[in-house]
Amino acid sequence: MKKLSIFLIAIAACMSFTACKKGFLDEQPQDAVSRESYWKTEADAIAAVNNCYRGLGDVDNRMFLSAATDDSYAWSNWPSEMIYVGNGSATPGNNAFSNFWSNFYRMITSCNDVLENIDRVSSMDASLRNRMKGEARFLRAFAYQQLIGLYGDVVLLTHIPTTDELNESRTPRAQVADFIVKELDTISNVLPATYDASNTGRATKGAALALKARTLLYEGRWQDAATAAKAVIDQNTYIIDNNYLSLFNGTNKTSKEIILSAQYVKNTLPNATATWVGGPSLGGWSEITPLQSLVDAFECTDGKTIDQSALYDPAHPFANRDPRLRLNVILPGDTVNGIVIDVSKPNSIDGLGKNNGSFTGFYYKKYVPADIDGSWDRNSYNDIVLLRFPEVLLTYAEAKIQLNQIDASVYDAINRVRQRAGVNMPAVTTANTPTQAALLAVVKRERRVEFPLEDNRLFDIRRWKIAATVMNGPVYGILNYFDNTRSDYGKNILVEQRKFTERDYLWAIPQSETSISPNVGQNPSW
Repeated sequence: MKKLSIFLIAIAACMSFTACKKGFLDEQPQDAVSRESYWKTEADAIAAVNNCYRGLGDVDNRMFLSAATDDSYAWSNWPSEMIYVGNGSATPGNNAFSNFWSNFYRMITSCNDVLENIDRVSSMDASLRNRMKGEARFLRAFAYQQLIGLYGDVVLLTHIPTTDELNESRTPRAQVADFIVKELDTISNVLPATYDASNTGRATKGAALALKARTLLYEGRWQDAATAAKAVIDQNTYIIDNNYLSLFNGTNKTSKEIILSAQYVKNTLPNATATWVGGPSLGGWSEITPLQSLVDAFECTDGKTIDQSALYDPAHPFANRDPRLRLNVILPGDTVNGIVIDVSKPNSIDGLGKNNGSFTGFYYKKYVPADIDGSWDRNSYNDIVLLRFPEVLLTYAEAKIQLNQIDASVYDAINRVRQRAGVNMPAVTTANTPTQAALLAVVKRERRVEFPLEDNRLFDIRRWKIAATVMNGPVYGILNYFDNTRSDYGKNILVEQRKFTERDYLWAIPQSETSISPNVGQNPSW
């Protein structure tokens, strides 16, 4: 699909639908059907909407977004070429740029096809029809929110394009954001707050409001973002779960903390998550591994950063740290799924940079499935979390702080995230964090340590305009205290040199797109 323009993607996407015979997620797509013979029954409509959800996960690309930030490193140029995005050497022909562009436009086209054709089904319950339209509009809005965050101005399509629209120009980002917000306003009044078990995973009212809050925060519309986030909080539908790790390892898929996730099913719809984040002893290739800068971001248990806390001991750097460090990152000697993983052991299968071992000396624990079964690309079925309640809370807090409307509700929102059971970090108070600047710094750090591997960091370092600082220069892995045969013994491992310029605040429009559709144009300096 890399060589297809938006128009050709639209045509291709309209020619096949998900044939879900047993329900929402129980069946893989089985057959391609002609558009003319479709849209006869209610089952056709449901299957077509189900097809729209398929682009949500896109694990083979989405899991790599973290490697374009100061959190992670991707050592391989396969499957996404994100290594080049991370180190600043990408060109418009980079596969990551075309993969995300194509995936989201296929998703948009599938949604547009539903919206254009679902009324052709005559024998369909009216409330179900309206809900299905709401789901399609939500998923289209989600795709556009991701697109404007990655590329800035994008082509806004609200229908299946005709041949006369083959070479559409891009719509300004702010205008697309307005479209997203207006859609989500309408959708939030249509979608239900919850579903029965057979429909778990579908877009809800809370998901629409949470996506609206995210969109407004990313666009710097603080008051509207705070209002939208407060609407989610006031629903009283979502909670902070007592088990952080279970949200990502496949053992707690229906947690009330999760607002939206890309869902996978054992045997019928698995994914390669374990391969990308797991080390060799866990059946993985260590494709995405944490950097030292992420590890350093976690506070000590007294609520102070490692450069300020008396509890921090460079000789024992992982002691007395925010428990989320060990929930996100596998540290030397940690046990995961009954296996001891220790990069510091010279003969370990997980040894530094060998046999698919980590090049940074760290591994992610987050997203390693508790139950791994099958070959490399079919060995996990844990869901990919896309929206969680802590994001809503921190969106509310950040927006209120940016407005300097700091009150007890702001501290409460932050502390609900920091003080989940099993984390229990010290409360942020007016006494220990009295100023607007200090409180904003806390929220920014909370977003980093709460959401590794969840996409947020890429968008955060762009909108805060800190990417040029955090993404330039050498990046490091673990302190090499265990292999004196290496030249970096006694030092942190140099992983790579990175370069970030002003152009990198937006991704390039894929070369495959600009060569076919010249009016789409290109982002500055690409």
